[in-house]
Amino acid sequence: AGMAGRSREQRLREELTCAICCDLFAEPVMLECMHHFCQGCIQRYWARSARATCPQCRREFPTRRFRRHYLLAGLVAAVQRGSAEECRRDAQVRGTGSAWHRASPRPPPPPAAGASWWEMLESLACALSVPALLQRLCSLFLLLPNYLCHGRFLCLPGLCSSSFALPSRFSCRSHSLLFASAQKVSGELHCKIQAEFMRLHQILKEEERAVLAALGKEEEQLQTRLHGDVRRLEEGISKLQRDIERMEQTLSNMEEVSLQEVSLRGCRERSLQADALGRSRGNPLSEGICTPGNTLLHFSAVPDALTFDPESAHPNLVFSRDLTAVTEREEARPVPYSPRRFQRCVNVLGSRAFDSGQHYWEVWVGSKTKWDLGVAAEAVDRAARVKLCPENGYWTLRLRNKTEYWATATPWVRLAPRRPLRKVGVLLDCHEGTVTFFDAGDMSHLFTFRQVSAERYCPFFSTCFSDGEANGEPMRICHLAL
Repeated sequence: AGMAGRSREQRLREELTCAICCDLFAEPVMLECMHHFCQGCIQRYWARSARATCPQCRREFPTRRFRRHYLLAGLVAAVQRGSAEECRRDAQVRGTGSAWHRASPRPPPPPAAGASWWEMLESLACALSVPALLQRLCSLFLLLPNYLCHGRFLCLPGLCSSSFALPSRFSCRSHSLLFASAQKVSGELHCKIQAEFMRLHQILKEEERAVLAALGKEEEQLQTRLHGDVRRLEEGISKLQRDIERMEQTLSNMEEVSLQEVSLRGCRERSLQADALGRSRGNPLSEGICTPGNTLLHFSAVPDALTFDPESAHPNLVFSRDLTAVTEREEARPVPYSPRRFQRCVNVLGSRAFDSGQHYWEVWVGSKTKWDLGVAAEAVDRAARVKLCPENGYWTLRLRNKTEYWATATPWVRLAPRRPLRKVGVLLDCHEGTVTFFDAGDMSHLFTFRQVSAERYCPFFSTCFSDGEANGEPMRICHLAL
């Protein structure tokens, strides 16, 4: 039993021994690899090395961090306290009524000559009070033959055997009590560790549930936002498709109406008017119009083959492939810089400039709510926002608020056409210096600018801003269908 107790005590002390200093843990700490060391030992070990590693498994750590192991420190303290208490208790039990319970920090002095046998035993009992000094007791007992040889004591049967058996009995009892105390502390430590692990496991489960719930809620919100974005994109695509279909239908209708009116009604009405004027000209497409001042205008009813000039157009204007239709959009398109380009207003000029002769063209405005069109001098300021008037080189008609027609003379003149204008004819006479506007539907006169003067003249167009779908219909230059 004594050998088994010493073996168990030795194993326990080995478990509580630091691998660096080979002594019981002092302020034990635990590394990330789960190995334990004294705090001072591991700090001194790391101070001698450039990297933080474990002295046992050689694992390298990114930082020099550790955790204090308070349970292990308590176990070491309990083992040390139990060992000291049991040793003192054994000494008191065996030395009651004598001086054995008085511990001496130094080895007892040798007995003086003539000392009694009991005085010598008291001296030896001082050594027995500390288990670590049991070997001193044996060395002192070796002195007994010297005293016996001098004839000072009689032979005491059983004394030596009894005396030498005392350390053995003391050691076995001390080891048994120490091991029992260690087992008790170990059991308590095991229960505490198990309870702590159960508590940590419960905390981890609660954290896991909370994290999963938060992730589920975030995923649900993200899916809701994605569904909303997809729905808005689908609605936007559907709206764009409807706008494209509407614009294609409008352009198709504009082309059909323009070609039919030019090829049929225009020729018929103009032929009748030419007959009424005495057939002054033999060309059936020649036009004779009486203005309010009883001035007879003769001109070719065939529109010039004009297109828009993209190089002069404001960046927000978009053209058809044949450059005969234009519309305005909210975002500016990337275009190269050109001094010919209008910068402030959504204006564009025609592809040709004139300095002589008569020139006639027709512009389809449809159901637009506002627009400007007419003639502009080629040298107008295109970088600034300029008022449309003859003094600034503009001779134009304009529509505002769906029903307000104006001639931009000085001052402006309010017009009252017989019906809403859908197609406007513009006649430029460079020789006479006039710009005349007609309702191209019935060739009724609208307004005439006189004393028009410039080196070169350009057809002028402005879609004005679209204001959403209200003014989104394109403006189109009409051509004659042959």
